[in-house]
Amino acid sequence: MKRYTNTEDSAEDLTTYWGRLKHFQNIISPANIFYSPEQLSEYGKTLANVDKDPSIRQKYTDQQLWKMRYVVDSNIHPQLKEPVNILFRTSTFVPVNVPLAFGLAVLPPTPINQLLAQSANQTYNFMFNYCNRNASNVFSNEMLAFSYGGAVSSAVVGSLGTSWLFKKLNAPALLIRACPLFGVLIANTFNLFFARYPDFQKGIQVFDDETQEPLPGLSKEAAKIAFFRTLVTRYILPLPMFIPPIVIYYMKQAKCYPQGRAVGLALDLSLSGFFLYCGLSVGIGIFPQYLKVNPTDLESQYQNLTNSKGNKIKTIVFNKGL
Repeated sequence: MKRYTNTEDSAEDLTTYWGRLKHFQNIISPANIFYSPEQLSEYGKTLANVDKDPSIRQKYTDQQLWKMRYVVDSNIHPQLKEPVNILFRTSTFVPVNVPLAFGLAVLPPTPINQLLAQSANQTYNFMFNYCNRNASNVFSNEMLAFSYGGAVSSAVVGSLGTSWLFKKLNAPALLIRACPLFGVLIANTFNLFFARYPDFQKGIQVFDDETQEPLPGLSKEAAKIAFFRTLVTRYILPLPMFIPPIVIYYMKQAKCYPQGRAVGLALDLSLSGFFLYCGLSVGIGIFPQYLKVNPTDLESQYQNLTNSKGNKIKTIVFNKGL
């Protein structure tokens, strides 16, 4: 574990996959829910002053300070410094999504079930993204309404459309049950494209990897790379939600599925929660938050540059976003 300082992003090594995996498991842990606003405020004040006041450092271990940091990061908006609505915090993401995952993946994919489940899922995603948005980005009510309407309609149409197609093709039952997944993937693509559209037009800031100095101008090529890397992550994230139906299917085939309705429901929800928690951190951790590329992968203006140390810039880094 690293020594705690406010300049460090994590107690783990985020350059490795396992470091990112452990980091995100700490961020999304439901155990971070059970802290009062007063405790969150106190933790925030302690962390803000730990680098300035040596007496604070003497009171706490690095492990305790990092625990405070994870609790604060999973409950407090990083820019507004206020608690996020409890339903839309990263600490509550898994428990809130369990019934949504159950509706999408476990319930029979009838048209009405898909309509309700996809609408509820995209409504939650929209509110989660809005509550955790970059506060410096301003979207009009019209743009927000377009984003929400597009996400819901694309999810429903994608889900019902693939369901109709698979039935026409006499696809296996397990594949038909996965139809809601296609709706989620289509909606994820729409959401991400809408959020990143300004980046495609203007570009994003890039930095020299050696000195961390910002490079002149904004890069549209970096914006494209960031978009597609993030899209891969968003395609992987929903996949674990659709593992429980496969497990349940084979349990029923093997006649080891619980007979009681209440016990069966409890098992279904438990499987949904388990795979959601595991899959979320596994998916988010696939790519590092900061991507490194060769200057030749970007516009010509970033090639043959030298940094403040007089060295030729060989690697460029930028934030891929969420």
